[in-house]
Amino acid sequence: MPPSSEVLARMAAGYLERQAWFRSAVASEGRAPVELVRSELLADGSPGLSRLLLRRGPRHFQLLLGWRGTDIGGVLRNEEGALLGAAANGDEEVVVYDALADDALCRVILEVATAGSETAERVRPVASLVSHASLVFDERLFMKLYRVLEAGSRPEVEVLFGLQAVGFDALLTPATRWRDGSFDLALVRRFLPSALEGRLLALTSLRDLLGHVTQSDDAGLAVASDPDAAAAAAGGDLAGEMSRLGETTARMHVALALAFGDEPLYSGELLARLAGADGSPSAAAAALVRDAPEDCGRSIRLHGDYHLRRVMRAESGWIIAGFADDPLYQASDVGASLPGRVGSPLEDLADMSFVLGRLAREALASRTAEESELGSRLALGWWRRNRQAFLRGYLANAEVRRLLPGDEAFRDAMLAAFEEVRERRYEATSAEG
Repeated sequence: MPPSSEVLARMAAGYLERQAWFRSAVASEGRAPVELVRSELLADGSPGLSRLLLRRGPRHFQLLLGWRGTDIGGVLRNEEGALLGAAANGDEEVVVYDALADDALCRVILEVATAGSETAERVRPVASLVSHASLVFDERLFMKLYRVLEAGSRPEVEVLFGLQAVGFDALLTPATRWRDGSFDLALVRRFLPSALEGRLLALTSLRDLLGHVTQSDDAGLAVASDPDAAAAAAGGDLAGEMSRLGETTARMHVALALAFGDEPLYSGELLARLAGADGSPSAAAAALVRDAPEDCGRSIRLHGDYHLRRVMRAESGWIIAGFADDPLYQASDVGASLPGRVGSPLEDLADMSFVLGRLAREALASRTAEESELGSRLALGWWRRNRQAFLRGYLANAEVRRLLPGDEAFRDAMLAAFEEVRERRYEATSAEG
């Protein structure tokens, strides 16, 4: 007989209390006990595997526990924190641990999650500070295993399969989802080891450009007089790639509207979307909405966390690498909860524009005070050039313009207002931190 579910649940309660993601999830729940909702035996014998559905207050959690004989040296990737303790497995004493530290059981989890359609020989964990575990199998499949569960469809899962259904192919294709009743337990999707994260490309471009700040005085003066030209002439110029990313973004928005529909965006909703961290819009945003034309564009399902870590450059072009929907995650750059966001497509564009600006400013942080004036000019020129290239690529798509305000001047002002909101929220978050 495997360890009883009651014994595993008691051990799991103590283990959960040591996990930062669990403590964060239940911070407002006082000292309510951890309750076992149900358990499922996934593999008997040694190693064995059970999946526990647990609850504390309104929150639900998934924990996969494994067990082996007491001689488990070298099995758990030296992750001593994964150990829960000893328990009885019939007449044998076994060691119980978090199954995600055991490669053999991770491969079992993949088979269970995909109903036997996928197997693997190798697995490696990917470090994560949020409430899911990430595993890569054979460098071709990526599993996101949810620890903190949310009732209903996870927004990321819903969006990925929705985009796939309408033929949008610029994404890491979902392979399957693992569900239990009303809960999504895991998402398995394609993995591209050769793809480069957008942030890495941007940092390379910035390093190349900011190398100008160490030039001779004469060369430095020439760069300072025309930083936009310097940005264009830099060896790591990113504008061409940003234009292509804009094209991909437009196709994503068209596909999102096709998959989930679109509705008119009214001025009252727009005003709410322009609220800062204090819940109110700036005077400029309020004036923009007051003078808004009847056509404010369309409201669609958004990406909702659109920045350079969410996109990757593969051999086939840009792909969308993820849609953040962690229930514990608050975006530090916008200060808002992410799941299931709907609104103007311009909000995703503002996210990308804002992050380009933040990245440019972060790249300056390593420069000396003597280099800061010239570096700031170059960083601003880099941001302007890549923002413009991104928008140019986006607006080249005739279909996406149906989703935007028809008045170009109002459209540009609306985008600037969304960018300003992100800056205000970032500053408020930084002040609190």
